[in-house]
Amino acid sequence: MYQTGLTIKETLDDIHSHKLVLPAIQREFVWHSDQISKLFDSIMQGYPFGTFLYWVVAPESSSKFKFYDFVRNYHQRDNPHCPQLSDMHGKELTAVLDGQQRLTAFNIGLKEAIARKLPHKWWKSSDAFPVTKLYLDLL
Repeated sequence: MYQTGLTIKETLDDIHSHKLVLPAIQREFVWHSDQISKLFDSIMQGYPFGTFLYWVVAPESSSKFKFYDFVRNYHQRDNPHCPQLSDMHGKELTAVLDGQQRLTAFNIGLKEAIARKLPHKWWKSSDAFPVTKLYLDLL
């Protein structure tokens, strides 16, 4: 059933309060910085960016499945994985079945940061992973 969506801010609030979670079937976050920039460029130009597919999990069923949080402050070497949520039993959840990459991109772009390895740098080098943030020119 189609339902009118929330604002981006309301959706990010739901991510941070663990009302929106990721089921174990989801892959890791794989988008690069240019994909995040293109998503925000599309939004600022008024282009549609798709729909999301959610699964409402009843409290009595939430203990039957594994759920994960969205990755925050993505770091390709030190923080690339979505952390497992262990205290979700007995809670009503909404799991994201389609749209995780876009929702994580919103979260990273508006509230967090991303650090990807620069070409030709050593994986062990601390300067190989500069932290980048998204800045929007609204004028």
